Amino acid sequence: MTEAASIYERYTVELSRACDFLLRKYGRAIADYEAAISLDPKNAAAYYNRGIAYQAKGDLDRAIADYGQAVVLDPKYTSAYNNLGNAYQAKGDIERAIASYDAAVRLDPAHATTYNNRGDAYQNKGDLDSAIADYNEAIHLDPGYLHAYQGRAGAYFAKGDFAPAAADDSEVIRLDAKNADAFSSRGRANLYAGASPSALADFRKASELDPKDAYAALWLEIANRRSNLPSQLAKAVPLIDMTKWPAPVIRLFLGQSTFEAALAAANDPDPDTEKGQVCEANFYGGEFELQQGKKDEAARLFRLAASNCPMTFTERDAADAELKAGSLKP
Repeated sequence: MTEAASIYERYTVELSRACDFLLRKYGRAIADYEAAISLDPKNAAAYYNRGIAYQAKGDLDRAIADYGQAVVLDPKYTSAYNNLGNAYQAKGDIERAIASYDAAVRLDPAHATTYNNRGDAYQNKGDLDSAIADYNEAIHLDPGYLHAYQGRAGAYFAKGDFAPAAADDSEVIRLDAKNADAFSSRGRANLYAGASPSALADFRKASELDPKDAYAALWLEIANRRSNLPSQLAKAVPLIDMTKWPAPVIRLFLGQSTFEAALAAANDPDPDTEKGQVCEANFYGGEFELQQGKKDEAARLFRLAASNCPMTFTERDAADAELKAGSLKP
């Protein structure tokens, strides 16, 4: 075993132990809250806190039940309504999430976090104008709210409003200069706005900040190819985990595989995971075909991505941007 492999093995064991510790910690917390509830069945805070522990464990149904009981016992429990919305949103029940956030906002119209979370829910629903309105309010209440700027940037990008998207990404970078995701996000906004030099600079910075990020490497490759610059993808591969997705897409761009192979590799026992990977295979496959001059095939794959990708996926919005751009015209 190499020294690097030995370090990785020790890290994996330590991470596993940390996860076990957290699970035991949440289990003990749940037991404590159950004891509190048995002594005082009308203790709304105990239900709320037990809901937090259940949600941390990934047990969303029990979390929802506890948050729901908390607001029954205390109808003015703003945080419980907000967390109830978060749990519903995590389950994909967007309408109930929004209804819960509505209740929280009615109780506390100055709660920036709830506006941000409701903005996320509206964006997941595809109601971009309502999402932007909520992010606006969150930022008005808390001008340094980094996540609200990120959410609003994503909503603007989905609308095809690349200049304000880039401006919000710039604000995120001002607040957090090492935020690799913000550089990637601004790079995409600049790319589709036609500002290739700025896009290249952003993707390079994103890869520099997070050299293990396979998606940052893919976007830098796309920008390099559009600018007729040499590929940097092979140099990035040693730092990327090529045993997992999106490694098949990277192999496609390296000329080591085919689109059909990448699409086949997107299959997964979990339907949600498979849907996301098929989405990405179609989008990045479209980018690859576009670089090969196969515009009809690229357009077909972009249409699939724009229609079938999960609402929250960047690739969905990027595919839509490609379809609206002039690059696919004969």
